[in-house]
Amino acid sequence: MSNRNTFTRRDFLKVGSIVGPGLAIAFHFPFGNKLFGSQGTGFKPNAFINILPDDRILISVAKAEMGQGVWTSLPMLIAEEMEADWSSIEIMQSSDSSFIGTGGSSSISRYGWKKMREAGAVAKQMLIEAASLKWKVSPLECEAKANMIYHKPSGKKVSFGSVSDLASRLKVPKKINLKDPKTFSIIGKDTLRTDTMVKINGTASYSMDTDLEGMVYAMVERPSSFGATYVSSNEEHVKQQPGILDIFVTPRGVAIVGKNTWSVIQARKLLKVKWKKKKPINNDSKIYSMQMEKLISGKADSVREEGQPNKATKEADNLFEAKYYLPFQAHAAMEPCNCVVDVKNNSCEIWAGTQNAKNAVDRASSITGIEKKNIKMNVTFLGGGFGRKSFNDFIDEGVYISQKIKKPTKLIWMREDDTRYGFNRPSSVHHLVGNLKNNKINLWKHKIVSPDAAGQQMIYQYGASLPGLAKGIMSLNFIKRKISFIAEGAKTIKYDFPNMLIETKPFETDIPLGFWRAVYDSQNSFANECFIDELAYQGKIDPVELRLKHLDSNSRSVVVIKKAAKESGWGTKLKEGRFHGFAYHHSFGSYVAEVAEISVTESNQVKVHNVTCVVDCGQTVNPMTIRAQMQSAIVFGIGATLKSEITVNNGKVDQSNYDDYKVLRMDEMPRIDVHIINSNEDPGGVGEPGLPPIAPAITNAVYAATGKRIRKLPIRPIDIRS
Repeated sequence: MSNRNTFTRRDFLKVGSIVGPGLAIAFHFPFGNKLFGSQGTGFKPNAFINILPDDRILISVAKAEMGQGVWTSLPMLIAEEMEADWSSIEIMQSSDSSFIGTGGSSSISRYGWKKMREAGAVAKQMLIEAASLKWKVSPLECEAKANMIYHKPSGKKVSFGSVSDLASRLKVPKKINLKDPKTFSIIGKDTLRTDTMVKINGTASYSMDTDLEGMVYAMVERPSSFGATYVSSNEEHVKQQPGILDIFVTPRGVAIVGKNTWSVIQARKLLKVKWKKKKPINNDSKIYSMQMEKLISGKADSVREEGQPNKATKEADNLFEAKYYLPFQAHAAMEPCNCVVDVKNNSCEIWAGTQNAKNAVDRASSITGIEKKNIKMNVTFLGGGFGRKSFNDFIDEGVYISQKIKKPTKLIWMREDDTRYGFNRPSSVHHLVGNLKNNKINLWKHKIVSPDAAGQQMIYQYGASLPGLAKGIMSLNFIKRKISFIAEGAKTIKYDFPNMLIETKPFETDIPLGFWRAVYDSQNSFANECFIDELAYQGKIDPVELRLKHLDSNSRSVVVIKKAAKESGWGTKLKEGRFHGFAYHHSFGSYVAEVAEISVTESNQVKVHNVTCVVDCGQTVNPMTIRAQMQSAIVFGIGATLKSEITVNNGKVDQSNYDDYKVLRMDEMPRIDVHIINSNEDPGGVGEPGLPPIAPAITNAVYAATGKRIRKLPIRPIDIRS
């Protein structure tokens, strides 16, 4: 049965085509909540469908394409409900991504699933009505299929494009029908990505590809420690170097502007800056770790309590406890931050790969004083984002420099800049206490100590987009605690334990924090899934069976766990020297179970050979993308488990490039077998849910191989050997 939907005029608006004659449907993705209030008083469409007389269909995508496949999956939703011929679809990039930007594995689940399907259904209904008027028949006698409208009784047919002008003169319908999932012909089918060919043939546009007449090149030398301020430099000497146009102090450091990239790089090597350090707040790895150890033994804020955990603790005679440690992690995207900015007297144009286009415009307006309507944002492809490019600090730099020198500017970050001055996933410590009773978990206590990336960075991240009152509200501690993400993946744990207590204790740090792929879910799942594995071995219970004891037998969680166990051959004899580890986690609306098959070399190096991944993400849109996203998240997670760690010494990151912040190499890539559960549930996310289970799956396998429990990441040979 199809779904009957009603919406307001603010949801959809018929507009003149942005590329000429035809029908254009604009649709709006509003964002607002009680804290922030309304994000605007007028209807501002941020996505379009354009049906042109030549039968082409242009679909504007308002989410940044950073490899996750939104240029394909979002248009598939529209094409399905429109009954469009997929081969006629062309993609355009919109720059208005709404307040929330691109992130949180939400492009389908919380953004496109309903609204973009509705938009396609609106367009189809208007085209059918236009054809029926042309033929003077009832629209109920007409149907759409593959860019054509058919009149069933007479056999007449007409293309979408030939009635697009007539459709543009009709009113937008107030009610539409959405298709029954059983009739989907595009959604749920493997579909080749629309951005593949341009990336293969080299015509894909990234911000570094943008060249403007009269453009100059710039880099910024940043403070020697977080929060330090400028005192003096040898800038006058460096200005005399060949190709250098200017050197000046900016809010974030010292800008070096030149005629070409090489001149700027060479001049930067000669620049000597004296900085005044600020009084540090936990800006050193050792001091930061000491603070966490101090806080983990103290009082914390309860975020979830079930049963009587404190009473169960006092009465237990077989308590088991463990601490787990997670390091700082950088995003290490293949493409370092960069942008091109052209600030004129009353206008500004920006080219950048950003996950938060609206915020970039808001911030540019705040810096320049130029009205937002006169700022044009060109969102390019991103060479990886993972949350790093939801922060627009690099665009701020480009805007400031272009305004200062009154020339179009290409602002470039070296990879060393990206590693040392990015926004890191916080380091955290987790204290878990539990016990078994009658072969089941009776008590589960999880205390988390970590800085809060959301609370600490919210004003910085979204300040320019917030009403004045909200800026003040956001700085209040009780508001920070209310929006805290620290417990994500801990308080939302799907296991049913009779006595449970989840607590958090945030603290401040000068170390820049940001939204990393799966952020806190990636940390809390490690503690959860390692601890449940430890309890299983304490009670001599199969780890998979112990998990199943605490889940509804008909739940989606049980389905993915049993499927992963079956497909991986859990419990069967493996090759000599190979061992299995199991983990499961629910995040971003999706359920994922993973089994890692590993070996440990004579030098105590862990080698991951195979990963079996089972995901239930609800209704699939493009299964090909889902498999790729699971593989991508697993590879990202393996690197974080085996290799990567950011350390800070006196307010400065020690690592700089892939030589000392290591990621997984091609020859280390395991075989990854992804299984997708068929489901008619609303879609969940897929960009991040594949990452949280992989670290505990690997460390649980290491225990099976060596008898050594790994409670701190990344895994080091000494941890296995000791």
